[in-house]
Amino acid sequence: MPVHSRGDKKETNHHDEMEVDYAENEGSSSEDEDTESSSVSEDGDSSEMDDEDCERRRMECLDEMSNLEKQFTDLKDQLYKERLSQVDAKLQEVIAGKAPEYLEPLATLQENMQIRTKVAGIYRELCLESVKNKYECEIQASRQHCELYLQ
Repeated sequence: MPVHSRGDKKETNHHDEMEVDYAENEGSSSEDEDTESSSVSEDGDSSEMDDEDCERRRMECLDEMSNLEKQFTDLKDQLYKERLSQVDAKLQEVIAGKAPEYLEPLATLQENMQIRTKVAGIYRELCLESVKNKYECEIQASRQHCELYLQ
């Protein structure tokens, strides 16, 4: 047994306590940690096992990702088809004149159109009356002018 100074022994004991604490905190180790601890004792096989485990884990993750992407694509397509059918149903309601979100604004627009049509009709009548009045004024002015020259 090598001889240690008092300071070296404390460091060694402290290091051993840290390893024990680490092991106690971890509880049962996972498969990867078992592989790492066993691979430390084996010289050449450690990197092969790690590479094989990494490759196996990588393939599992890629498979899972592929499955998730397929599920996402399927759900996205399903959602698209549902939305498209909803839009088609709404379009059919609008074409049939039964859609409430179409009928309410349409009623408002038709009411506004009727009001504007009435106002335009009244304005037209006033404009025609004004033109008739101007015509009659011109006729009267020309008669008065003729009477002045004939007298």
